[in-house]
Amino acid sequence: MLKNYFNIALRNLLKNRVLSFINILGLAFGISCCLLIFLYVQYETSFDRFHSKSDRIYRVLTIDEALGVTSNLVGITLPAIGPAMQENFPEVEDMARMFGGGRSLLTYEDKNIYSENLFYGTKNFFTLFDFKLEEGDAQTLERPFTAVLTKELAEKTFGSENPIGKSFTLNNNQDYEVVGIMEKPPKTSHLDLDILVSVVPTEQDTNNAQVLSSWGMIAMITYVQLADASQEEEVEMKMEQLIRDNGVGDNFKVTLQPLHEAHLGSSDILFDGHNQNKGDKTYVSTLSIIALFVILIAAFNFMNLSTARSTQRAGEVGIRKVLGAVRPQLIGQFLIEASVMALIAMILAVVFVGMAGEWLSLPFEGNPAFTIITSPQMIGGLVGLSILLGVFAGSYPAFLLSSFLPVMVLKGKFTGGGKGVWLRRMLVITQFAASIAMIIGTTIIYQQINHLKNLDKGFDAEQIVTFSLGDQQLQERYDALVDEMEKIPEVLKTATTSSMPGRGFGRNSIRPEGAAEDDVWIVSVMFMDEHYLDLMDMELVAGRNYSEEYSTDGTEAIMINQALADKLGWDDPIGKTISTGGADRQVIGVVKNFHFASMRHEIEPMMMRFNPGAGGTLALRLNTKDLSHTIDQLGAAWAKINPSHPFEYQFFDEEFGQQYESDERFGTLAMAFTWFAVIIACMGLFGLSAFTAELRTKEISMRKILGASVPQIVLLLSREFALLVLIAAVLAIPIAYFGMADWLEGFAYGVPMHWAVFAGSGLLALLIALLTTSYHAIRTAHANPIEALRYE
Repeated sequence: MLKNYFNIALRNLLKNRVLSFINILGLAFGISCCLLIFLYVQYETSFDRFHSKSDRIYRVLTIDEALGVTSNLVGITLPAIGPAMQENFPEVEDMARMFGGGRSLLTYEDKNIYSENLFYGTKNFFTLFDFKLEEGDAQTLERPFTAVLTKELAEKTFGSENPIGKSFTLNNNQDYEVVGIMEKPPKTSHLDLDILVSVVPTEQDTNNAQVLSSWGMIAMITYVQLADASQEEEVEMKMEQLIRDNGVGDNFKVTLQPLHEAHLGSSDILFDGHNQNKGDKTYVSTLSIIALFVILIAAFNFMNLSTARSTQRAGEVGIRKVLGAVRPQLIGQFLIEASVMALIAMILAVVFVGMAGEWLSLPFEGNPAFTIITSPQMIGGLVGLSILLGVFAGSYPAFLLSSFLPVMVLKGKFTGGGKGVWLRRMLVITQFAASIAMIIGTTIIYQQINHLKNLDKGFDAEQIVTFSLGDQQLQERYDALVDEMEKIPEVLKTATTSSMPGRGFGRNSIRPEGAAEDDVWIVSVMFMDEHYLDLMDMELVAGRNYSEEYSTDGTEAIMINQALADKLGWDDPIGKTISTGGADRQVIGVVKNFHFASMRHEIEPMMMRFNPGAGGTLALRLNTKDLSHTIDQLGAAWAKINPSHPFEYQFFDEEFGQQYESDERFGTLAMAFTWFAVIIACMGLFGLSAFTAELRTKEISMRKILGASVPQIVLLLSREFALLVLIAAVLAIPIAYFGMADWLEGFAYGVPMHWAVFAGSGLLALLIALLTTSYHAIRTAHANPIEALRYE
């Protein structure tokens, strides 16, 4: 019996090749889109879940509610809070602290190697987390001046030698002993480190000991492990009391963030540079909604065409009933046919996934099709989905056609019923409503990304090259290096700074003139020399720049940005006093606001302090058409002054632009899947218009004989579909408006939603629908009526 069902199913597929091809291909496109989104969402939500205790590990975050702070949540906290929680809270089983050292120089014998992600950490790091140690044990960092390296960094530094027990010099300053080798952290870790250095101070190192036990600064990354995840709220309440008991100001609060939320739930967190390649839960949710829309469009399309095609088989059903077929057999036949088509579509979908994986530049490694076919769970899920889609698409025609009396069908009195027509209309409306909403959404997403990229940053990032001056030797040779590089004609300007925009600056407490005694002000702070504003092309809106001609600028002067002046209500800030670091400083200049953090965040108040000479970063502005030649010249100058240091540089525009990478990837995915959805909907409309034109061939022929023109016939056949698309637009526009308004609230500088986007999306969908249906309408209108009426 089943064999017979399958034979009939294949025979019907071949008999109706065009409609079957459209039906299967549309469903395959829909499923492939959903599979790609599923794999992407699975990857994004899998971060840090490889740790066996991930459900009980939390990050300690700080909420800074001081005046002058607009981005309140920060990824670092009080150094002393971790040990205090472990000591005083029975709910806290383990704790680890760390802070980032960034890019650092490792020297072994005559070899100099840069570490990309150095961290200082406590010995608990390997007991709390499940980063695999290939050599050493979980207590390897219990002694001062010890380090654990990744296998890759150890091989680059020590070659084929056994690194355990060997020492290297860090930043030309201190020797460290290698006590462990670890595997490189997985891509699904929010921590990406290649070396972990012990933060344990020596008995003589009282400065670091004081920092580690301090309640007076926000400086360390802290993780805690709870005995039970249900204790989170209780521990947070205890944390609040703990910091108050230790004299922490009321402007600071602390909270816990589950470890598995660190990747997707930190887009609004500052001082979070250790959180590598942050994602955005809004993006993941949006793509999940798109996947739902796409699969619904594909499923409705599949059901629509299956329903339309089945009405042509009423005669077959009548004859089979006359020959003894019972209703369950007919229902089974239709369901199996639909399931066979769905299974073929599923196989094609896996092929499409393999083809599209490279083109979409998804973040996970390997071909996504290989991931699918090597996963028994995914294969089982796909087979189950095929059966479900088959039942979903085949249920209506199966139960409808099998219910009719054969005598009515064979007398030609079966018309398919009004219910079938209305069902198809509702499905078309739903498909195009989803498609129009997605077109509106992706258009606004692209506008927002371009808005952020084209927003006035407050500086010119082009042709700026930066060099890290991270160790003492480099800083001592700073003047000689600048002199050598300024001999190159293409070097226009040089400057030094503590940091560059996008990398983040520190924060300091201040007491501005006129502030109330109980006001707590905290603002961002950077250090620069007198050349920095000119090099960055930043605008001075009031007062003057720093100058070495004024001997007191380093100790008694301060520059601020417009945001700080506005926040303080100072119409004329020049000459006002700001107390910081125990000294009173007079405002000598106001700089036009510039974006120094993420472009998602509002520009915060900040002060700019004078630090002539070497800072953390050397910046050069170039004027060159042959960039590679200029870089070679800079490399020669560097090697002449710093022969023991590798020549490393960064293009500032590329570095600053990295913050848009996740936004652009999301925009690309959203746009690609939206157009897939539109194509699927149009394929269904194409098939449906072919079916409609075929059913109305005789009617059209009679109209032509009675004098109807080709444009009139085309209008007649297209009018119904155009009306359905217009109804879909009316339904989609308010849904898209409120959805995108909510999405834009996550940006400090959101793009305005223009009415043209909504109207244009509806008109575009209408145009696509008309173009899709016009082929069959024009073809039918031009057909010879004699052919259709020959046997009437």
